[in-house]
Amino acid sequence: MVREVKNEQGGEDIMIKILLVDDEAFIRQGIRHTIPWEEHGMEIVGEAANGEDGLKLAIQLAPDIVFTDIQMPVMNGIELARKLNEYLPRTKVIILSAYGNTENFTSAIEVKVSSFVLKNADSGKILESALRVKESILAEYETQGQNALIQTIYNENQQLIKSDLFAKFFKGEVPLDKFRKRAEKLDIPLPGPSYSLLVASCQTNDNWIVHNLFIRAFEQFQPFVFFIDRTRLVAVLNVGPEGLADDTMDKAFPGLKPHIFGNSLVVMNRIDALDNFADCYAMLDKALDGCFWHSEKEYTKVSLHDTFTSSEPGQAQFCESKVISAVLSKNPAQMEQALLNYFTFMQENSVSRSRFLESVNRIAVLMEAVMDRQSESHKTIDIIAETETPEEIIELVLSLAKPVKEGESKNVHFAAALDYINRNYNEDLKLADVAKAAYLSTGYLSRIFKHETGYSFKEWLNRIRIEKAKELILNSDLKYYEIAELVGYKDYKYFSAYFSKLCGISAKEYKMQKLTQLHKSGD
Repeated sequence: MVREVKNEQGGEDIMIKILLVDDEAFIRQGIRHTIPWEEHGMEIVGEAANGEDGLKLAIQLAPDIVFTDIQMPVMNGIELARKLNEYLPRTKVIILSAYGNTENFTSAIEVKVSSFVLKNADSGKILESALRVKESILAEYETQGQNALIQTIYNENQQLIKSDLFAKFFKGEVPLDKFRKRAEKLDIPLPGPSYSLLVASCQTNDNWIVHNLFIRAFEQFQPFVFFIDRTRLVAVLNVGPEGLADDTMDKAFPGLKPHIFGNSLVVMNRIDALDNFADCYAMLDKALDGCFWHSEKEYTKVSLHDTFTSSEPGQAQFCESKVISAVLSKNPAQMEQALLNYFTFMQENSVSRSRFLESVNRIAVLMEAVMDRQSESHKTIDIIAETETPEEIIELVLSLAKPVKEGESKNVHFAAALDYINRNYNEDLKLADVAKAAYLSTGYLSRIFKHETGYSFKEWLNRIRIEKAKELILNSDLKYYEIAELVGYKDYKYFSAYFSKLCGISAKEYKMQKLTQLHKSGD
């Protein structure tokens, strides 16, 4: 959570991040502008006018300190502090109150706040309370170290212990009676009588943020959320026999989508016994590995009665050998036809994504060698791993069958592709549309896009859209949903989620932050 910055001597200082939550704007502005925070190694990273918005911002920004009023609409400061203890145990809370009554003090102690400051206190008192909390943060940081501190967080929450218990139970390594006893001791909410399981493959640099987003999305169902491995997230939901309603998923999904790899999210409802969890997870695991063949679905519902068929390994190897023979012939037409047959076989037999990628990688390495592009093979494999749909993968591999034309200017064509994106970012833009406009094959553009920009096409498009949105936020009086539509997001929820992911703050907070900076520079 703490951020390291270089000081003038080249050493590293720790910058403490502060979030302000108060429904009175003049209080927030007073705290922001009357105290020289940066001189004391602290910075205001965000503001919110109620506890609900404050919690959302805290999950996105992971501040070190939160100043919060007690009396606020939607969610008061005590409830905010309670939820911060649950979601972000490292975050320290300083309560602001107009009244120093006994009830406020008692409530603040119960939710483990770090300090209590009256609103009418002068700026020196407010700074003094923040500096005391900063000292405690630095003491933890210095004595325990970052890795140990992270471990301490998990120990405090018992999250790591609970996650390990669930993972072993799902994998059949812990019997039901032992799981029940340990779950009861760890206070894991499993009231039943019916559950839903959700499994997702996530793309994130911060599992903790994604963990909290899923908890917030399904908070009404007493969720237990954990990563069963580095990228695979599991959510156990206490849902009634009716299961997770479609409208609940439709409401939650847009906020989660930016953190999910492709359409890799599967849900199973109506699990009426704990001893079914292992079988249900095994089925969801298979469904997750195969759902990328159905890229038209945003997520996949799975039932206990579903079956998943796949070809025998020998059949897939035989199909792959046909492609290898065609590649060794060096005949582009034969290679293309063999690859198309191969793709059709893999799709019709729902070969798991993991097996499919292993096979594709072998073919790609061979094709790079045959086409005298061995130096690019590792780049191609990395791109394949990050490609979200099978259609894009096969297009990419097909592009390897085409020889590089002498004198062809990659830069000119790629510049045309970027120009087309800049002019049409507000449309329902597909990679194939851009490739066609730039006179490139879809596969070839996919291969060079990551190399040239550092981002996939999808990531680049979202970044362009959000940059355009930032311009409109600062230079127009349009409403946020109007801006979302103008930059290419037909659903405001998707715009909001991508803006928060890429900017670390909401669109509203971004505008407030920039206006405050302009105000300061004009003083």
